Amino acid sequence: MFDKTIGNKLLILGKPGTGKTTMLLKLAKELVQRAENDFSKPVPILLSLSSWQNDQQSIGDWIVEKLTSSTGRYQVSKDIAEQWIKEGEIIPLLDELDELAPGRQEHCVEKLNEFLRTGIWCYPLVVCSRIEEYEFFSTKLALNKAIELHPFTNEQIQGYLKRTGNEQLWDRIKDEQELKQLAQIPLFLNMIVSSFQKLSLAEWHKFKSLEERQDYLISTYVKDMLAPGYRGKGPSNEKTKRWLNWLAGKLIQQNKTEFFIENIQPNLLSNNNQVWITRIIYSFIIAINYGLTAGCIIGLIFDSLKGKIIGVLFGTIYGFLIDQKQSCFKVSKSTTTITPKIQTVETLRFSFKKVGEKLPDGLIEGFKSGLIISLITLLVLQKEIGSWQKSLLGGLVLGIIGGLIGVLVGGLGGPEIEIKKTPNQGIRQSVINVFLLKIASYPISLAICMYINWWTIKDINFYQTLIIALLISFLFGLNEAGKPAIQHFSLRLILYCNGYIPWNYAHFLNYATNRLFLQRVGGSYRFMHNFLRQYFAKISSHIN
Repeated sequence: MFDKTIGNKLLILGKPGTGKTTMLLKLAKELVQRAENDFSKPVPILLSLSSWQNDQQSIGDWIVEKLTSSTGRYQVSKDIAEQWIKEGEIIPLLDELDELAPGRQEHCVEKLNEFLRTGIWCYPLVVCSRIEEYEFFSTKLALNKAIELHPFTNEQIQGYLKRTGNEQLWDRIKDEQELKQLAQIPLFLNMIVSSFQKLSLAEWHKFKSLEERQDYLISTYVKDMLAPGYRGKGPSNEKTKRWLNWLAGKLIQQNKTEFFIENIQPNLLSNNNQVWITRIIYSFIIAINYGLTAGCIIGLIFDSLKGKIIGVLFGTIYGFLIDQKQSCFKVSKSTTTITPKIQTVETLRFSFKKVGEKLPDGLIEGFKSGLIISLITLLVLQKEIGSWQKSLLGGLVLGIIGGLIGVLVGGLGGPEIEIKKTPNQGIRQSVINVFLLKIASYPISLAICMYINWWTIKDINFYQTLIIALLISFLFGLNEAGKPAIQHFSLRLILYCNGYIPWNYAHFLNYATNRLFLQRVGGSYRFMHNFLRQYFAKISSHIN
């Protein structure tokens, strides 16, 4: 059908559950195989139109945005994405037009037509939508052919039951009009076959509306999938429902279908109290790291308990006060606002543009740090250093040098991993990059040690120099790549303490995938069907 369509521009319509997305995935699989066999063939990309949020944004710009998004599945550079659009090297397979807000669906159709008719896109494209919504549009998509997926006929239902060895079910289904009506939908037919032994017809008749009976069928299916038989220890049924209820609700609230563990953001918090607590935990961890490291450095230089105590105090103050503007956890009067988001550092590439953006803040932070260092040396360590002028000037210079080096190290942060193959891969790579940044900044840290040796007129031996440089490198690595991991940990801790997620989230999501509630693609998860997502979003965790 796709090949016979003029220009390979196709619209797939159907009722919910009739297999529109399944057909789209089968088409994508076939197109991928073609591209693997012939490199000149375009590559299919699956995108959800439900994520088109800006009414003024063109479809071309939206596709580029989704291809380059750090929270998406493709994550390519903007230059590559724009080239793909220009050269027609991709086949956009656009699903879930009907998931947009009702008032925006037809406007999206108009934008799609603008994309198709203005000569921007003269290549293959496929769109999926529920037929009920599409029939009400006064504007139709300018595609060359449309197909409608119809519900199963009685003969097709019987054929499926026969092929799966469940012929006896037809005798029980055929006289139940609404059950037979649901069996016409492939998704529900599969649920009926999977859980019919636990489906009570007496209970079925207690429900009056089709929607209530549909929910009862899904509930029975969920019970059946939660029955014992999972390899390894799984959570209780109550916890499973509660955690899936929270996940489904957040995905619907944010108009998303895919979920990445590393993309957990503070907007998942429910209120400002949770934001404050998360911010305190994050600041405390940062302060402890800075404090202990600074204490070790100053203690090694001056070889005194006083130096260690001063170092700890300085580092702790810096962690709590100076670093607050970099925190992603902000509080507003009404709802949680997140500016900026948690940005993981998953790859290391030097960027002059990033250095330029960070330079003003780096100089300001370096000057602030220098003032604090100067104040400490003037009040406490002047005898060890000498004149007050040297204490003041040396502290300022040291702070500014540190700020500039921090900017240079910050310029090493690159884009996210292009294809995430495992859950939470981005956070793990961000932690690894803490150590890589330590190695990269170690020679510079040795140069700082030489400056400190001159400034303090201390004869720091070779081994002390190596250790101090290592500690300084740790601070540089922590500042750029370590903070996102600490932010992520702080946020996960609060979500766990509030009962929203388990401690080992990847293990649970894999468990839910094994139970056929979710499906996993690389490092991302999504509900098997929107019916399941909606069901879990509205249930209470106490439902049995």
